[in-house]
Amino acid sequence: MIDERAALIAERTAFHEMLTDLADDDWDAASLCEGWRVRDVAAHAHLGATMTIPAALIGLARARGGFDRFMNAQVRVEGSKPISEILGIWSEVARSSKVPPILKRVAQAIDVFVHHHDIALPLDRSVPLDPARLRWMADGLVGTGKPIGGAARVDGLRLIATDIDWHYGTGPEVAGPAAAIILGGCGRRALDDELSGDGVAQLRQRG
Repeated sequence: MIDERAALIAERTAFHEMLTDLADDDWDAASLCEGWRVRDVAAHAHLGATMTIPAALIGLARARGGFDRFMNAQVRVEGSKPISEILGIWSEVARSSKVPPILKRVAQAIDVFVHHHDIALPLDRSVPLDPARLRWMADGLVGTGKPIGGAARVDGLRLIATDIDWHYGTGPEVAGPAAAIILGGCGRRALDDELSGDGVAQLRQRG
């Protein structure tokens, strides 16, 4: 059985190592998150470890309960900080397994993993893939509610990873590398060309 604390730290460490290798120009490049620069994604991705409950409640109230409005407002503030400050925050987060009280560690690992791709893919960089962590995140994906929403997206589908020993569910088939399945289950389309099966179209339709 995987050590969830160590697994989350490993995902955060991989993300931090990627950030430390970016050129200055990379930080203002577009990410796969619509309207967000690389620096915005980097600033957003540490909030699971750094945001306090009072700050979250105040932010949600100001956003009139809209989670997306709240996140966009936070990103405008956090993403505008100097690169050195964002990296300084990540140097601490990379050693932490802290998560918000209402979320599981696997959900936070999935969030970091997906945002790692949001930055790495448009910059033509690779993302480290550990089989044990992929299996853990794939198992976690199928039970995630909002904001990840994996459970609803993969409901009624048969998921089959082709690079690790993992499968889930019954119904129309979606087969491909575990990373592509995880991203697809999180609503990301960047690796859809690596997926096959008669369930792929249905997965895409679910956003």
